[in-house]
Formats: sequence, structure tokens, C-alpha cells
Amino acid sequence: MWFFTDNTRLEAQALCDGITSLTYGQLAEQVALRSAWLKAQEARHVALALDNGIEWVLMDLACQQAGICCVPVPVFFSQSQLSHLLNSAAIDLLITPAQPQSENLPFGTFCWQRLMPELVANMPKETGKITFTSGSTGTPKGVCLSHAALQKTAQSIVGSLAMQNVVHLCLLPLATLLENIAGVYAPLLAGGKVIVPNDAQRGGSGSQLQNIQTMLALISQWQPTSVILVPELLNVLVQACAQGWQPPSSLQFIAVGGAKVAPALLAQASALGLPVYQGYGLSECVSVVALNTPDCHRIDSVGKPLAHNRLSIENDEIVVRGNLFLGYLNEPDSWYPTQVHTGDKGKIEDGFVCIDGRMKNLLINSFGRNISPEWVEAELLASGLFRHVMLFGDNQPFCAALLIPVRQDLPDTLVSSAIEQVNARLPDYAKVRTWQRLNASDVAGKGVFTANGKLKRSAICTHFQAHIDALFKMETSTGACHEAV
Repeated sequence: MWFFTDNTRLEAQALCDGITSLTYGQLAEQVALRSAWLKAQEARHVALALDNGIEWVLMDLACQQAGICCVPVPVFFSQSQLSHLLNSAAIDLLITPAQPQSENLPFGTFCWQRLMPELVANMPKETGKITFTSGSTGTPKGVCLSHAALQKTAQSIVGSLAMQNVVHLCLLPLATLLENIAGVYAPLLAGGKVIVPNDAQRGGSGSQLQNIQTMLALISQWQPTSVILVPELLNVLVQACAQGWQPPSSLQFIAVGGAKVAPALLAQASALGLPVYQGYGLSECVSVVALNTPDCHRIDSVGKPLAHNRLSIENDEIVVRGNLFLGYLNEPDSWYPTQVHTGDKGKIEDGFVCIDGRMKNLLINSFGRNISPEWVEAELLASGLFRHVMLFGDNQPFCAALLIPVRQDLPDTLVSSAIEQVNARLPDYAKVRTWQRLNASDVAGKGVFTANGKLKRSAICTHFQAHIDALFKMETSTGACHEAV
């Protein structure tokens, strides 16, 4: 097992969740026990549907040691997305949280369920982990990764940062590849201590932060040297500092990624003394591709490429070569790529990578979740109540929509009801929180339609930017709305 090579660390703490802690020696023992158990079950594809905690890490590492494919289940997936994951990956063993009076508790900390997959999963050789995208559409893709590629990225992060006495606090879900690699694998490779509080301890629910004070208290309690944040959580820390919260002096490295970070937010963080460093990566590139570090930092960039990858710019698009995914699950035509076209516009200046936007319409919210606007728009249009729908949410904590009803006299109650019904089918990060209706006359003559009658997104943004900005200032979560004027 590639984490347990230094015998001098056997008595040092490796994992802690606030109740239980394990030394490196105990970690190795517990992983070996679970590896043997997995082999005895003759499992081939294991879905890991646990909350953050020690058991999540143990089962993940046990799958690696046993040579079994591990499929982390994102906590924010809808039921339909979960079913898609289980079926497409041909999961034959599902690991879930322990339930009272359950008989399937091999280690007292989780339940297991034998599944009989209907399909045979078609995946590249050496697939050790399948990370599913955050679901820009209703059927997220499975990104197949090898253990060797995961290790290479983790080693590159350790080499780039060269931090001593690491104490990392996991604030993102462990099913998030960034936290999985940079928050668990890399600190363990560095001989550090990893703190893995559960959802409630982190103040979270699904992909959202519900209790800010809980998260702040957790950071103060554990005095970490490093944390990983998405832009929305960075904004929380910045606002908290502005209101008097004192971050622990132990913090040396706050990595922020998963979505574009506003330059103004980074400047605020820097002015408050927060050691924030922006990075960049994709699941298809085995997470982190570029990273700012204390020794090499440019605030308007996502840093320099790490040693395991090579970046180039082709027709304004960032292209990555080197340490890549093996291909998409059940898509043989995508297997064993030699390069990944990221879909991100950018440039490289003095070795630093600068992101200028997306090549396509994909929204990436401030929690780092990917959302295809066409997916949600199609769900709303299917109600038959709207002539046009346009979704917004890039770099925002939630989604909002501009709507053109089929009838000008359509009651707001029917609009709200339709949105509620659609929201019930969507994962939390794709739900429409606020909306505003427009009339056909509001868009007439403004050049906002293509030749075949589709909305032009850039034109809508140009003419209705004030309305869009107002949507994200609404405080109600019940679908606030008003007529455009």
C-alpha cells in the first residue's frame, strides 16, 4: 500500500473524526482487514455511499489494496442519478451508513447490500476508481481513473507544496475528487494528519453549507494547516473575517478551486491575511492540473502546471497532456486519450495559467457543481407553461431563471407550482431558487433570438443584466418573482 512506506510514522496520528483517531500503524491494519473482507465478498465494483468520516477513507483505501473498483457516491445526487450510477457501473456491493438493528454490520460502522447488476460495465483496463461528474445533465458521466494516476497527482501536490507537519481539515465531501486526492491522499503521503468530520459537524447538507457558525467553529477547534474550499466557502470565510472572526494562526494554505474565483474575492481574502491559493483541475485530468503556491503565486492566475501534466493553448482552449483519465465508463471510443480538451478558454503567461471563461454554455456554480442549463430549461419547458426559459448560476450559489410564459395572464401560482414540481426531480445544486417572468413584448426587437427561434444567451445577458443581478439578491428561497418593466 503506497501510503504506508515510512515505518517512523507508525505511531503518528493519521486520521481523526473528533471521536475516533487512528495512527498510521492502525490505519494500515484496518485497511488490511477491510481489504480481506472485500475479497471474501468477491466484490468487483463497490459503491461508497457514506458520509465523510474515517470509514469512508478506510473503505476507499481497502478497495485499492484489494484491487477492487471503488465508485464514490456524491452526497448531492438525486435518486435518479444514484440509480444511473449503480446501473451503469454494474455495482455489486453497496456500502451505506450503519442503521439501528441492522444485521449487516461487519465492522460496526457501515451496512452493506449485495446488488445484482442488470448490465455489464464496460470500462478500460486498470480502472481503480470511477468518479462521476457532478451531473451537468441528468445522466452524469463516469470518469475512469487508475490507482497509478491518482498516486501521481497526489505525489505531485506533495512535491509542489513541500509542507511540514500537515494537519488537513476536510470541509468538502470526500466523494469530491479534489478533496479525495488533495485532502486525503496527499496529506497521508506527506505523513500528515487528516481530520474527517461528518456532514453535520461541517455544517453542511448535500452540496450546500447550512450552518456557517458550525463550520467556523470546526476550523477554530482543529487548528488545521490546510483546507480546500470552493469559491462559495471562501466567500463565507472572507465575510466572517470582515465581521470579526479570527482564523487560526495555524492556517498556512487555503486551496480554492472547483469553479472560477472572482478576482475581487481573492483580493479581499489577501487583504484579510487569508493564505488563499487558487488552483485548477478536471476529473478527466485526475483533479489538480495547476496550482498557486506560497513560493510561486500570481493572484490573477490558477497557478503554474504541476509536474505531472503539460498544458498548451489551442484555438484559445486549454489542452492538457500527461496524467489523464482512462476514458469514460461504457464509452470505448473515449478510452486511453493522449490529451484532454478542457472546454476552458485561457492563456499561459510567464508559465502561469489564466482562465478566461468557458468555450460552451456549461454553468459552474460557486460550490463547484457543473450544470448544463439546457437540462434544467428542458425540464421547465416540458411543463407546457413556458415559451422560453433561460437558466443562470455561473459562479453563483444557486440557480435562477428568466421565464417567458405561453400566456401573459398565466397566474404566478401556476408558475411557482411548475417550478416546484421540476425542483422535486432535480439535485439540490440544479434547483431553481429564484425566477422572474418576462413578456414576449419585453424581448421583441432586441435581437435575442437565433434564426430558428432559440434564445441567444449573450444577447439576453446584455439586455437583461440588471434583472439577472436582481435574481441573485433575492433572499427568499420560495421562487421570488415580479414582472419585468
